[in-house]
Amino acid sequence: MMRNQLKQALLSSALGLGVALTLPRPPAAIAQQQASVTEGARVYGRMCGRCHNPRSPLERSDRDWVTIANHMRVRANLTGGQVRDVLAFLQASNSDPRERVGLGETVPQPSPEVRGGPPSTDPATVARGKELVAQKACVGCHVIENTGGQIGPSLNGVVQRRGADFVRRKLADPTFNNATSMMPNFGLSAEEIEALLAYLATLGSGR
Repeated sequence: MMRNQLKQALLSSALGLGVALTLPRPPAAIAQQQASVTEGARVYGRMCGRCHNPRSPLERSDRDWVTIANHMRVRANLTGGQVRDVLAFLQASNSDPRERVGLGETVPQPSPEVRGGPPSTDPATVARGKELVAQKACVGCHVIENTGGQIGPSLNGVVQRRGADFVRRKLADPTFNNATSMMPNFGLSAEEIEALLAYLATLGSGR
């Protein structure tokens, strides 16, 4: 009798957990996760870059990053919040962009040969690009306007320096010109690439 009751209780708990995992996350939870990813990218670029040439998040599994982050918490005197944010960044960047957990989206894979005309100057498109820059935590590795990390090149004036089609292809396939690039492939759609391009084209050449 007790065994059957225990089995029923375990089954009910498992079913409840399954339902909870399939429910959509509320917007506040998604925003909190995105903020953690952004802050984690900043900490990763600032703190880890002091002693290392930081490696791509793709080079380690999520489980490996947990071990490494907790080890470096002691070595680098990181706070618990910093470790949490760094892990959020590494694990979000490490996963298949079509199956990323917690960011509230399913992202289609683009063609690496995305090409087009001049960057859009539509204010709504530029605003969408700026929003994506924040969501993808680009400032963790790149200088944008007056802030950002030093892992990657400054994005100020990048469209003017490299051309729109180079930037398009880099956004679609970060390793196309550098097989060891640590930039994650975010699985951006063509619309997202054009929005990012439109925003990046507005950035001046200042460092």
